[in-house]
Amino acid sequence: MTRVALVEDDAAISELVRYNLAEEGYAVTVHRDGESLVRSLDGPAASLPDLFLLDVMLPGLDGFGVLAEIRRHPSASERPVLMLTARGSEADKVRGLESGADDYLAKPFGIRELLARVRALLRRNARAPYPTADPASADAGPVAGATAAPFDPPTASIPSHSEVLHGAGGVLLDDARHRVFRHDGEVSLTNREYELLRHLIRGAGIAYSRDDLLRAVWGFDFAGETRTVDVHVRQLRLKLGDEDPDAPLIETVRGRGYRYRES
Repeated sequence: MTRVALVEDDAAISELVRYNLAEEGYAVTVHRDGESLVRSLDGPAASLPDLFLLDVMLPGLDGFGVLAEIRRHPSASERPVLMLTARGSEADKVRGLESGADDYLAKPFGIRELLARVRALLRRNARAPYPTADPASADAGPVAGATAAPFDPPTASIPSHSEVLHGAGGVLLDDARHRVFRHDGEVSLTNREYELLRHLIRGAGIAYSRDDLLRAVWGFDFAGETRTVDVHVRQLRLKLGDEDPDAPLIETVRGRGYRYRES
């Protein structure tokens, strides 16, 4: 059963969300404060939630602080996070997304929309293997924000059955294992960053609008939330070292959106 952790201090809202998630077949654990959720991360990796729902305005440790703890955790760092908050300003949304949230839903929200976003996040992350609890393991996935030690050549570690995507600038995706390489090193991406990069590379040369990318990568329309794409593109550029203004890997197409360079 898919596990969801909900951090919400408003009893009425938490019960409404818990009930509807349970009706959809999810196993829901409710936490009234951020500290309770953070303590729960120390349990067995197999019992960690598959998705986190975080309210921002919590007593004590707020939602941004909880998000930071999740992203630092070796076993939980790649799990999707949906932030729920009464704060609907663009600045708050951008802060949440730049801090590693996968989605941001402002209160008041409709339960049908919440459930749709939960399903989309879980669907998009289902193909990505979660990192093991043992960071010393050879099979451990990269922790978000970290860069693996370089090795030569990167293709030596890719099994023959993997689908390998080659992008301009020496970018290589091992799709079966959800890993990204550039030149002689591995690049650590969040699940959403990976999905966005894969979509752009598969359509190299095609100019996608922000709405196109939201539908393809996030799975449904975000009404007016195209800034989400800009934030993720900026993070991709930073992590890939895409800093050449004359020949960027991810090109900005004025009046349209973005495309990945063909060669």
